[in-house]
Amino acid sequence: MAIKIKRTGHLVLKVKDLERSRRFFTEVLGLPVVGEAPQAGFLFFSPDVEANHHVLAIRQAPEGARTPEPNDIGMEHVAYELESFADLQEAYRIFKANNVRLRHVVFHGVTKSIYFYDPDGNMLEVYCNVPPDEYKKSVKNPYGLYGDITAELEGKEQQRPGTVAP
Repeated sequence: MAIKIKRTGHLVLKVKDLERSRRFFTEVLGLPVVGEAPQAGFLFFSPDVEANHHVLAIRQAPEGARTPEPNDIGMEHVAYELESFADLQEAYRIFKANNVRLRHVVFHGVTKSIYFYDPDGNMLEVYCNVPPDEYKKSVKNPYGLYGDITAELEGKEQQRPGTVAP
């Protein structure tokens, strides 16, 4: 018999500079700090403690710890769902205003996504869902890579038919 997982509960990241990362996750991503364990060097974040006591924890890494290399084995990224395409556009503006390093922005079929890096080089994603009745108009495989959406995020183009996220 298999374990019955309800959802992913949280992610824990080791960081070089706890205060720098606190500022990034609170000021750029807007995740409120909901708890601390100072003796262990932990901070806990959640946008809604009633729904989930924490979605992210960060921990001070030991002095001299290496930063992750893109091709190393381990976690590739963690993703945060946003409510709407307008929220995704706002995230894009905030990232640009804060010089956040972007990896790429893409229509996947099921989502429109922005992949970016935190101050320690960990890749993260924010996304909004594209409804199935919409993406099925334009793609057969809803888990693919279907092109850059920079012009849509910048408001230079409307969302393309078959890719419209609410």
